[in-house]
Amino acid sequence: MKITEVKTYVLQAMLPDKAFGWSQRVTDRRQTAICVVSTDEGLQGLGEAFYFGGPAKIAAEIISDVFGPLLVGRDPLDHNVIWDYLYNWTRDQGMKGITISALSAIDIALWDIKGKALGLPVYKLLGGAYRNKARAYATGLYEPQNVPSVEKALVEEALGYKEDGFGGMKLKVGYGIKTDVRYVMAIREAIGEDIYLMVDANHAYNAAEAIRLAREIERFNIYWFEEPVPPEDLDGYMEVKKNSSIPIAGGECEYTRYGFRELINRRAVDILQPDLCAAGGFTEMIKIAAMATAANISLVPHVWGTNVGLAASLQFFAALPHIPERRFPDEPFFEYDRSSHPLRDGVTLEKFALKDGYLSIPDRPGLGVKLDTVFVAKYAL
Repeated sequence: MKITEVKTYVLQAMLPDKAFGWSQRVTDRRQTAICVVSTDEGLQGLGEAFYFGGPAKIAAEIISDVFGPLLVGRDPLDHNVIWDYLYNWTRDQGMKGITISALSAIDIALWDIKGKALGLPVYKLLGGAYRNKARAYATGLYEPQNVPSVEKALVEEALGYKEDGFGGMKLKVGYGIKTDVRYVMAIREAIGEDIYLMVDANHAYNAAEAIRLAREIERFNIYWFEEPVPPEDLDGYMEVKKNSSIPIAGGECEYTRYGFRELINRRAVDILQPDLCAAGGFTEMIKIAAMATAANISLVPHVWGTNVGLAASLQFFAALPHIPERRFPDEPFFEYDRSSHPLRDGVTLEKFALKDGYLSIPDRPGLGVKLDTVFVAKYAL
């Protein structure tokens, strides 16, 4: 089997009345870059490049113009060989960031092809399923725009997640310590003590500020404090971790085994959060997870994007070992983005739905989803 073509689609949908903000910016649109790898045996693989306010078009161009020509004629089952070849091709300027996101999309597509060729879901190829459903927490609670009261709007949204059956939810912070404390207090009072509450600053603070915030909100039973400081500031991470009773999470802005080696070896976080669509795809996530198990550090994948990335992340999540393994393991949470995203569900023919706080993990071959070409054509730039 040989690769015959690599195509990308940049999709965009505007959010005219549902723009939302977080500690770094406000967005009025959602974008994504979808990768399709075709073979001479008629099999196609799907992948998605991580996008969070960055240029999806650039990721698509790297896939099509840089990596695509290097892939034609190669065996898609040689995913390790291909990963190393593509990484080394752009290594001098592409060790992190959008280049690795592009590589991630290709790698996911290759594993999708491999699963379809063998008639097996990807989690079987990764070694089998530790679980067949994912305990989901809701990612949402961004800053709504043009509302009379942000606090009241957040409380209403949080109560909606509680009614939907989520066992946990994540609140965006980073708006200033006093504002953050007010939002955390309001959400905790609204949802009660039985639901897990995480906070995410999107690296808005320095270590001293993050420690102050952590000490102010620890009384509200916070499950983890995500990205308290910028991703480059590993010493700051370690300082916050040392001075906080709340577990510290991070890693969505880190890439490949080489980046995660520093987070792990320095024990800078309590919870690692690599994103499958950013950190290097399945081929690299396997290695990151192995490093995490060796260091006995929890791993909760970051998940953001459309159903393509969601389906891929569910496959990886199924094969994610318990860290540590024990007789009665604590099931990890799975991130389920609930923020406004008109593209999320439409890109695939298959849909996902929360049931009793869980998402089912597809057991169909490959990622378990097919592209809705009509929908994609409608929103492609």
